Amino acid sequence: MRAGELAEAVGAEVFGNPNIEIRGISSIEKAQNDEITFISNKKYVKFLDSTKACCIIVDKNIDIAQYRDKTFLVCDDAYICFAKIMRILYNKNPKGSYISSKASISKTASISETAYISDYVFIENGAKIGSNTVLMPFVYIGENVIIGDNCLIYPNVTIRENAELGSNVIIHPGSVIGSDGFGYAKDKNGKYLKIPQVGNVIIEDDVEIGANVTIDRAVLDHTIIGKGTKIDNLVQIAHNVHIGENTVVVAQTGISGSTTIGKNVVLAGQTGIAGHINITDGVIITAKSGVGGNINKPGIYSGIPVFDHTQWLRSSVVKPRLSDMYKKIMKLEKEIEELKKC
Repeated sequence: MRAGELAEAVGAEVFGNPNIEIRGISSIEKAQNDEITFISNKKYVKFLDSTKACCIIVDKNIDIAQYRDKTFLVCDDAYICFAKIMRILYNKNPKGSYISSKASISKTASISETAYISDYVFIENGAKIGSNTVLMPFVYIGENVIIGDNCLIYPNVTIRENAELGSNVIIHPGSVIGSDGFGYAKDKNGKYLKIPQVGNVIIEDDVEIGANVTIDRAVLDHTIIGKGTKIDNLVQIAHNVHIGENTVVVAQTGISGSTTIGKNVVLAGQTGIAGHINITDGVIITAKSGVGGNINKPGIYSGIPVFDHTQWLRSSVVKPRLSDMYKKIMKLEKEIEELKKC
């Protein structure tokens, strides 16, 4: 595409030659003369003299007046503009009306005329697939599953019975939506009796789910993933969990059953969340933390169990010195005992 076409598509302003043809995107240090690049941090401005890029995306607050030999796309947020251009240049997902003869589709399933159904997809009774949705090879869609418009389901994803997906949902390879929750009743003899998990999973619009994620169906009612939430690879979400809108859940996080997580929350990598608790809106939990109780105030929390991040940083400075402090205390106690004898 030409620089002017990209600028129009993402709402940027061209400074320089709008007819420059762009064939790819790269980092500012490695970009070639047919590629576009971006600067979202002023520390990379030093590369403007040396970059070979034919076009550079910049924020409005970056001074480009001296670089009259270069072409720029100027916008409010260079990183967002870069993301939009990446989506334009590298959108290679299959499109169009297609149902593979190798797919197995129930006669009672409802498939949009504009859906794309790949080889070896299996769709059960009563399932509904929306417009422009793509199911890649070896996807399993259970009974009465509803999938909205413009969804992209990568290979080897399993979506079990009665799950409901909104529009613009992306699920990466190997994930399982609607697996049984971990629910058992223990009798007086110590034997575990499985409790049927008869609820479902609801995934709202604009959610993206990484590879090898498991989201359990509810025992009763619903497990809910809120609109715009992004879930990284290798995350476990248990039965009856409710996650609010625009929350981020990073890799290897585990969320126990019946926990409610608010809007705009960030759970960093390897966070562990106990069951039956509430985490309010706007909370950030740092990596490798453990949450064992309710968090009712927005802020940053760290540790096992978590507490205020600033206090955690202070305590972290002290921990390596505890051994020496212990020795000094023991020495002082011994000296005090000697003084008492005098």
